[in-house]
Amino acid sequence: MTESMKYYEAIRREYPETISKDQFYRIAHISKATALHLLQSGLVPCKDSGKKTRRYTICTDDVIYYMIDRELHPEVYRAPDLWYQGRSGHYTSRITYRNEMLNLSDDERAAFRKHIEHELKTYGDLMTVVEVVEATGYCDTSLHRWCNAKKIKAFFISGRFLIPKISLVDFLVSQYSFDIIRKTWKHTLLIKTFLDQIDD
Repeated sequence: MTESMKYYEAIRREYPETISKDQFYRIAHISKATALHLLQSGLVPCKDSGKKTRRYTICTDDVIYYMIDRELHPEVYRAPDLWYQGRSGHYTSRITYRNEMLNLSDDERAAFRKHIEHELKTYGDLMTVVEVVEATGYCDTSLHRWCNAKKIKAFFISGRFLIPKISLVDFLVSQYSFDIIRKTWKHTLLIKTFLDQIDD
């Protein structure tokens, strides 16, 4: 996962939070026609102004989500016949892998836990919020909310949360985590790399 993570991190550093259609097809290495299909069909969320120039505004993170999922489900993103009859407007669909995770067997869930433990091996047994932000991509506000709600078990010491790594692993393999609609691209990539492994 390390090389993929570096690649997507580089995209996030190079581009602003939102990009145009032209930037999208260049980043994703696809044709203009394919980019238009993906935007008009809602497969890649966007805001459509209806203007003739700079019509589409796309979140860079959504482009990363698309690139991650495209490797696992390329058939989903192929343009069908008569795709020009697409819709316009604001799309909020997101790749979550919720159904795939809910359908894991007990052995596959155990393997997913080991996968997460492996990806977090460079961190100590007790993680700061900053480290969890780095590892998962979620903002500190979300992490504080989850800690306060006991979704993630943590210690509150000297005015800050310290999160046992095992508690973070428990959270990432939980039903609550599977149900998150707006997963970060780092969380999505963590799941996707595991699904790639069990599909091989």
